[in-house]
Amino acid sequence: MKFSIIIPSYNQENYIEATLQNVLLLKNKALEKGIEIEILLFDSESNEAVLNSISKYADQLSKVEIKKDLGQYDAINKGITACSGDYWTWLNTDDTLDIEGFLKLAELVKNKPSIDYIYGGVNYMDAAGNYLKNYRAYPLSLKTLVHKDPAIFQPGSFFKKSFTTKIGLLASYRCCFDYEYILRCMKNGAEMYCCDFALSNFRYYTASKTGSIIPVFIREQLTISKLYGRTFWSFMTWFAHLRLLKHSLFPRK
Repeated sequence: MKFSIIIPSYNQENYIEATLQNVLLLKNKALEKGIEIEILLFDSESNEAVLNSISKYADQLSKVEIKKDLGQYDAINKGITACSGDYWTWLNTDDTLDIEGFLKLAELVKNKPSIDYIYGGVNYMDAAGNYLKNYRAYPLSLKTLVHKDPAIFQPGSFFKKSFTTKIGLLASYRCCFDYEYILRCMKNGAEMYCCDFALSNFRYYTASKTGSIIPVFIREQLTISKLYGRTFWSFMTWFAHLRLLKHSLFPRK
């Protein structure tokens, strides 16, 4: 069985080496188990420090492209188009994958190849890589994600290539293309599997995309959920607007 890891890259000089070292270690550990991994990196003309880091590991990666893109979703779409794995994921250049968790996942999909979308828990870490907390994964439903809570478990999620080929590429949102894609998977009848173990290590810090532009996430979640049936009376409608009000009154410094 073969897996593809797509890495969208742009100006993460503080963390990209840790991410590349992690996926290359994962690749070697997986190979010992007879599991093939390809790593595809798409960089949007980052600064010199990032490009130097990439050049150190380029010969160990399956594909490296240094070319200006239209945003993170565009870089990932390039990877989805180019990848040849049975399952694929994307990994941001400040996060890492849990190696033991991945090996468990690989065994799961080997024994049950009908799974279209598989995901698991996420370990949160700070800027220095120190463990903060674990978010255990739980079963997701289209109804809950659209009407109540848009929380998903993207880091460490894996999608079956033969299924995603039928539903297309990521939509051109700045932040919540992953939320929309998972809703699209569900709407198209994806067979899902929720792992009871962690699959990734997510770096959460003030300057990160997630930590710095929360209002953008909320507005995109409102736009996307409406496309999938959210109503004026949905809990998410009111709660999201309350969150926007909070960030308007008390913006992060």
